[in-house]
Amino acid sequence: MVNVSSNIRSDKKDNKAKLFVLDTNILLHDPHAYFNFQEHDVVIPMTVLEELDHIKDRHKDVSRDARVAIRSLETTLHDVEPEEMIEGVPLNRGELKDSSVTGHLIIMNDHHITSEISGLPGGENDNRIINAALHLQKERPKVTVVLVTKDINMRLKAKGAGLKRVEDYTTDQLIDDIEFLTKGFEQVEGDFWANVKNVETVKDGRDAKHTVDRSALENVFINEYVLDTDTDFAGRVSAISPDKVELMDLSRTRLMSRKAWGISPKNIYQAMAFNALLDPNIELVILTGPAGCGKTGITASFFSIFVQTYLQTLFLLNKLSIYNRLRSNLSNMSLSVT
Repeated sequence: MVNVSSNIRSDKKDNKAKLFVLDTNILLHDPHAYFNFQEHDVVIPMTVLEELDHIKDRHKDVSRDARVAIRSLETTLHDVEPEEMIEGVPLNRGELKDSSVTGHLIIMNDHHITSEISGLPGGENDNRIINAALHLQKERPKVTVVLVTKDINMRLKAKGAGLKRVEDYTTDQLIDDIEFLTKGFEQVEGDFWANVKNVETVKDGRDAKHTVDRSALENVFINEYVLDTDTDFAGRVSAISPDKVELMDLSRTRLMSRKAWGISPKNIYQAMAFNALLDPNIELVILTGPAGCGKTGITASFFSIFVQTYLQTLFLLNKLSIYNRLRSNLSNMSLSVT
């Protein structure tokens, strides 16, 4: 077995030294992720490069991300010697010469590493990356080795295999403590109207707005949705005063029947997201939720449709402009017959 870890830098203080091993999905998520670990060294196993190479030729959106990641690595490593790539290329160089980034980027040949755990065969790429991190942990006991991956199952496997540190990549997360964000809706047990003593209703066509006492909804905010568990009621907070709350009556049925360019919601939570995204008076909509709940699908579809509609509108306006100019020129022409 070739001791591939013997060349990895060890000139930092042991109590502070960290090696971050990046999974493929980290570079697909953020092609420049290795710049975000500041003073720590980043290890990219050769298996990750192979996965990027296979992904880049697929006819999917992820292929574009893989090509961007490859170009980013090539830009960083294009003028270094093979020995430097194995030992560690300082990231504080070139365009980043004055940067606070002082870590190193290391390309690790993990193909010569035998399986550290017999239960993790080396044939599967995820397991090979885990084995690379386990090998570094064994060879460098005084250094904190951290596997960084967005794959929940891979994190579980790595911990089960004995890797001490496994983390998600949250450097690009704009909001800290995201679990404390409001859900964007308030669900009332039972019949909402059964607990409302005073209500004033104003109708404008098919739309209706209800003004209730603030005591019925003490902690709501503007544009928050209100539902109950027993009836078809659904509303959205449209105004708040010290003692009153104004609700725009929507109803679950109306929310669920709302469609946009052939897209329809699958549940009431997606329906509320539809309503917010389609309202021109709401300038920013943040969608949160677990994987598979439809966040990406809804926003990607809306963005794609918006772009298509915008381009079609520009095309039609351009044709109309050409037609109007042509018509104007023809009307201004004069013909002299002698």
